Amino acid sequence: MVGAGAAGLTKKPNIVYILADDMGFDSVSANNEKMGPLKTPHIDRLCSIGMNFTDAHSGSAVCSPTRYGLLTGRYCWRTALKKEVLWDYGRPLIEKDRLTVADLLRKQGYATGIVGKWHLGLDWYDSDGKLANGELQISDAIWKKKGGSAERVKACEERIDWSKPITGGPLDHGFDYYFGVDLPNMPPYTWIENDRVTAIPTMPKPKEMFGTDGPMVPGWKLEEILPNLAKRGARWIREKSRQEKPFFLYVSLTAPHTPIAPSKPFQGKSEISRYADFTIETDWVVGQIMAALEKAGVADNTLVIFTGDNGTASSARFAGLEKKGVDLRYHFKGWKGQIHEGGHRVPFVARWPGRVKPGSTCNEVICLTDFMATVADMLDVPLSPNVAEDSTSILGLLTGEVESLPDRPMVVHHDYKGNFAIRKGKWKLVPGEKPRLFNLAVDPKETHDVAGENKEVVKRMADTLKRYQDSGRSHGAAQ
Repeated sequence: MVGAGAAGLTKKPNIVYILADDMGFDSVSANNEKMGPLKTPHIDRLCSIGMNFTDAHSGSAVCSPTRYGLLTGRYCWRTALKKEVLWDYGRPLIEKDRLTVADLLRKQGYATGIVGKWHLGLDWYDSDGKLANGELQISDAIWKKKGGSAERVKACEERIDWSKPITGGPLDHGFDYYFGVDLPNMPPYTWIENDRVTAIPTMPKPKEMFGTDGPMVPGWKLEEILPNLAKRGARWIREKSRQEKPFFLYVSLTAPHTPIAPSKPFQGKSEISRYADFTIETDWVVGQIMAALEKAGVADNTLVIFTGDNGTASSARFAGLEKKGVDLRYHFKGWKGQIHEGGHRVPFVARWPGRVKPGSTCNEVICLTDFMATVADMLDVPLSPNVAEDSTSILGLLTGEVESLPDRPMVVHHDYKGNFAIRKGKWKLVPGEKPRLFNLAVDPKETHDVAGENKEVVKRMADTLKRYQDSGRSHGAAQ
């Protein structure tokens, strides 16, 4: 896109991408007048100084698939993971030769780091240097009692030599640095830094602590995860801002996903519920990252994006919140895991001084898979046909050079059970034996199926989804 990419930049911008966990569109107070006493002031401030997207979508209604799509620009249902998420000790989901946005940026001279949740699989090893989790099936989990699943997970866990380096994680997919947890509600309950655990888990997780059974580091506290991520993210920004290289930091938060574990300063802060406390702390972390950029003197040359990996989870206990004046289902039907809008409509705010108009709004349909093509466009880096197959640059929308992307591919939605939907403009099709079509312009809560009155629309969208599935790509495919 002429004028929007690197030719218009005097210096490569830093990029900070903040991904909240289970925080849908209606969980940001700037988006939802019915949040009542629950406020997200730091995210709201981002909206006031950046561009707020009202029709942004995660690649999936659940976690691992969205994270795969975010980093690769490719829908996760093209991999072996056709439904659900990765479970205990899951194998790496990103293919060894698959280009990620971190790979792309490192090749362009960026320092690259991730702080937080990975949940894209890791390879663990035994004392002989052999894969300890090599026999696990992609759907295996400790809580699944049929088909030998739990037994395979337990056998894997017993084989792991915690002193061995871990492979298949962030360091093998373009990141220079990693600090975080694979995920907070599954073992091992310990920090991972780069390719090793920082402390060996030597005791079983207490039954009363949230999460699946597994080994834990003595003294592990769920309440310390989020503040530690804020501290490590700020430290990494401070260190990298002293160098000449531009940097990319992926801040992959663990909140407000379960375990609902606000740290002590936030316990009771909302006077609503522990979940509300945790949401306030999640917003606080965004503020800490922004403050770190400002203190380091690099905020003016940093693109900051805040979004979520899927819709808000039922663990928010919607009915209880609504009794206290907090409606997190105000605009859309459904929640995390579902094909309804509430499953995958997410907040998306981009702030970039001098490039993105403060206080602006964009109503175009976008997807988190668009990140990779957008970054390539920013830096005028051509992408080969076999990468970022489902990624479309939204740079022109960000800079205001264009107001719409009429020729962009339709956006595909995917849910926990592996069901599809496809979106183009006002139309959303949920295919199947009895297809359902919704006009979201007048029916955002998907209450009235209009498939019978719009058979040509149904056929065109269903044919397009089939073409995307068969061709292996949506970007560049016939529309």
